[in-house]
Amino acid sequence: MYHAKKIGVFISHIFGAYQQGVCQGIIDRAVEYGYTAEIFTSLDGEIPGSYALGEESILHIPNYDSFDGIIFASDTYISQELRQKILTRLKTLSCPIVEITAKETPFPAISLENNSMTGDLTAHFLTAHRAARVCYLGCSSEAYISDIRESYYRNALEKHGKTPAGNDICHCGYESGAVASALDFFCRTGTPDAVVCYNDRLALMFLSAALAAGYRVPEDIAITGCDDTPEGQNASPMLTTVSFPVYELGARAIENLLALIRRETPAAGCPSAELLLRNSCGCTHSANANAVFFTQALTSRIASLESSILSSMYMSSSLQHVTDLDAGMELLTEFLPQLEHCLAFYLCLYADWDSVSSHILELTNREETASDTDTILLKFAYKNGKRLPECSFLKKNLLPDFLYDDSDCAYIYVPLYFEDKRFGYIALAYEDNRIDYQFRLVQWQMNINQMLQSICEARRTGMLVSRLEDIYMKDALTGLYNKHGYDRLEGPLLNRALSEGLPLTAFLIDMDGLKSINDTYGHSEGDFAIQVLGQAIESTAAEGDLCARFSGDEFYMLTAGLSEKEAKQRAQSIAAFLDNYNKLSSKSYAISCSCGYACATPAPGFTPEHIEELFSLADRQMYREKEKHQAARR
Repeated sequence: MYHAKKIGVFISHIFGAYQQGVCQGIIDRAVEYGYTAEIFTSLDGEIPGSYALGEESILHIPNYDSFDGIIFASDTYISQELRQKILTRLKTLSCPIVEITAKETPFPAISLENNSMTGDLTAHFLTAHRAARVCYLGCSSEAYISDIRESYYRNALEKHGKTPAGNDICHCGYESGAVASALDFFCRTGTPDAVVCYNDRLALMFLSAALAAGYRVPEDIAITGCDDTPEGQNASPMLTTVSFPVYELGARAIENLLALIRRETPAAGCPSAELLLRNSCGCTHSANANAVFFTQALTSRIASLESSILSSMYMSSSLQHVTDLDAGMELLTEFLPQLEHCLAFYLCLYADWDSVSSHILELTNREETASDTDTILLKFAYKNGKRLPECSFLKKNLLPDFLYDDSDCAYIYVPLYFEDKRFGYIALAYEDNRIDYQFRLVQWQMNINQMLQSICEARRTGMLVSRLEDIYMKDALTGLYNKHGYDRLEGPLLNRALSEGLPLTAFLIDMDGLKSINDTYGHSEGDFAIQVLGQAIESTAAEGDLCARFSGDEFYMLTAGLSEKEAKQRAQSIAAFLDNYNKLSSKSYAISCSCGYACATPAPGFTPEHIEELFSLADRQMYREKEKHQAARR
């Protein structure tokens, strides 16, 4: 079975090269040992304001009991708060856990050992190139790793009997002006022989600043980077740097975790980087690759990003006004072919994804049926280029069993949320388990979140509008229409009678003895009696009938299609309802009414004034009925 042996992975910003390399190493090595990976990723630190509150919903997606072990790539999390919440949750589990981190951790840890390479690069300058002055350019926005690499730089100098001078160490951000200022800072006490940079990105920016200032590289200033990048490989001069074996890091993390699962001691050591000596440090044996290929790759990448931005804008504009979930899913179908190499795309919603707050329910006099928290709705399923039917499944699995059958896919799970509202999650799988999670999926996620929130807002707004309409058009005591409601609906009812040739019947119903009930038992009992009479009238009404209470104890009912006989039966039905109620009631008073009605078949020219005349006739009949009731009581 696909889901018999699982490894869970928590990692952030999976669209990054480091993250994808680590995940690919985890997936491939896990498959070799008969395991599959479920990867849970988030965007912490990228989204500002209260929207980011929902990032912690990543913790609610996994079924932790299904994992044989978990890998936590904690150093990928920008938000230390989210990192700590994941760490706290993992501490409660009984399965083995391996953490990919260079920091102290309660779990067995593994990290990529490429920080000490800064010392090796420094030593390379001092020995191979006889550099007298070597500087260090650190990164202020990534201080934790930058400071570790600086410490190795200092140690290398110390081993060679040197100490950094006041202008030999500088930290800056990834702004061209800041990097140019760093160059000026180093050169205040003379041009340095070499500069060891925190990473390739900073090294290439420093290289650009040095060339712009008229320095030759490496003749005047030699430069090195770290974390081997394609840009550094294609720079001129080619950048001396350090290898970045992130795939091996993921593979080693799996091997260590499997050792723990077998109750064995993991192998010691971590994947180590190697020096990549090229032209920018003064080593001239490296030949630059043909720049044409790199230029083509960059052009293609830029075009892809531009297409992604335009597609996201179109997707956003298409989804932002969606108020119906099914319509939103149809639109989503149009965009899915844009996801290259995507084998499967599933959108799963929690049972209460569109629930409204208790405050709104209270305001709108609504009750909401409790959701089945153990059920998840697979609302959208797209596999191998085809749309699959939606279905529900139990939360013990993250996808329905039939999707797991005969599958060795590694799934990536992304939370769907808006602020602190959890909607569900997206599950993704790629062809041949080759991760190709592009940045455009970040935009997709936000667009889908916005659509789901819009649907929730539309539902909440609809409930509020409906409540406002009820307040405006309905009588608060009985729930029947008030004068506003009656006036609005009288015209459509008259038009239906005219167009279909139906007779109109106007009923006027008045409660008997309301003053006596109020005087003897109080106005609350009088209001109760009015409500019972309203229920009697409503219980006998047919669809399309217009029942109203304007004030006091007088009720109006306008119908279309009743014969004289049926009108009489309607009046009798109201009286029968009250008789039955009185027999079952424990109240000390009986509730009764007097009813009058008048009928007419409208012809062209029949107006609301004619309806008023019908009610006047009904009123006179009602008073004759009331006099009979009063005489009978005497």
